[in-house]
Amino acid sequence: MEYRFLLCDDMEEHLYVLEENINSILKDNDISYICHKTASGAEVIELYSKHKYDIIFMDINMPEISGTEIAGKILEIDPNAIIIYVTSFTEYTTKAFEQFAFQYLIKPIEKTKLTLTLMKAFEKIEKDMLYNNENSFITINKNNKKIKIMNKDILYFEKESNYINIYMINQKTERIRMTFKELMDTIDMSLYLRCHKGFIINKSKIKSISAKEVELFHTGEKVPIGRVYKKEFLNFLVQNEN
Repeated sequence: MEYRFLLCDDMEEHLYVLEENINSILKDNDISYICHKTASGAEVIELYSKHKYDIIFMDINMPEISGTEIAGKILEIDPNAIIIYVTSFTEYTTKAFEQFAFQYLIKPIEKTKLTLTLMKAFEKIEKDMLYNNENSFITINKNNKKIKIMNKDILYFEKESNYINIYMINQKTERIRMTFKELMDTIDMSLYLRCHKGFIINKSKIKSISAKEVELFHTGEKVPIGRVYKKEFLNFLVQNEN
């Protein structure tokens, strides 16, 4: 992935120092990026509207229009924008975090702090991309609300009477009223295997398979294999050996 940066500071020397530090960090981590710089707050809004940058570094103490005002306008365009404030002053901290700024860095910026901030920003971007990709999650209805659950977090589904229990790697469990047929019509079955009349497991969570059960990663739980489903499991094993 190639990340897009926008840097804004009315002091051009600060812009170049920040760009050099970002360039050094990303080269060390073999990360591709495009970086645009501007000393004009008004131009930030115009550029963001056209290019929708992944990360914005914004000086707060700007002439004509403050960095927080600019950020407010960007957040109207995209409430999920990642804005990292850069300033020599600490008195703006409260205002910055009231706007849910991603981070607040004090000049001169420590490279270690900048590195940590960038890595956290990249992690958020990747999570958001997964969360917005419909193939990455299932949607369930619970208490008249729609809830997204990432496929990568699901261990297995268990049928219990007219309900289904969803077991996840973070030891969370969701319980929904649904039949297995409805579930199988909802989820991407290329990611899952039905191993028993009462269980469907996540293929990516299979640690080992024996004649009668499947052991799962993360929890070490063992899920039974029904006689009817053994053939499907043998096919799964053969496909994964090739």
